[in-house]
Amino acid sequence: MDTQAVHVDASAANSDSVIAADPTGSVGDGDIMLRLRRATALAHARVEACVGLDNPDISQARYRDVMIAFYRLHLVLEPRLDALFREFEDPLLDWPGRHKLGSLIQDLHALGVTPDTLTALPATAIPAMDDVAAGFGALYVTEGATLGGQLIARYLGARADLAGAYSYFTPYGDQVGRRWRDLRVVLRQWVGTDETRAEAVVTAALATFLAFEAALS
Repeated sequence: MDTQAVHVDASAANSDSVIAADPTGSVGDGDIMLRLRRATALAHARVEACVGLDNPDISQARYRDVMIAFYRLHLVLEPRLDALFREFEDPLLDWPGRHKLGSLIQDLHALGVTPDTLTALPATAIPAMDDVAAGFGALYVTEGATLGGQLIARYLGARADLAGAYSYFTPYGDQVGRRWRDLRVVLRQWVGTDETRAEAVVTAALATFLAFEAALS
């Protein structure tokens, strides 16, 4: 679905999803975004169940645990994506501009988590990432989290005890819709009609969802 909306896609609006499935619905069955949505639907639902951020009354302690889990995931994930996309030529990808680790550190500081505590956290298992296809599979998950996180941020913003602790969900301001569309354009162009690339991206997205599920459980 390539609309001009710059806020939240329809599926995220309907589900309060923190990791939004792509709502592509007007393209052929071979479209990579539609394939990703269908192939990852069950894994996506399991992650949603683990996160629990669809509950506006989530406790501060549980919210802090969720954000620590996200931090541990991005701490391992982002350096791998740095290596994979360092020489990727399409400026629409803008990978360095999609980093989330800084936002997570800021949010955790607001929640009272000290730098020493973060340093002492154990590493999180992340799937091997040997090629660009693996990177795109991971980005489908993390950028979907940003898309779906717009609704999460709206009701977190009403919580005085979580003030300043949800920038992870709003890293792009009012550009979140454009950034999601940019990713879709780049991914569709890169995959094209290459079945091997398509399968590799889907496999990597599923593996990333599994890593998120394990970290958040």
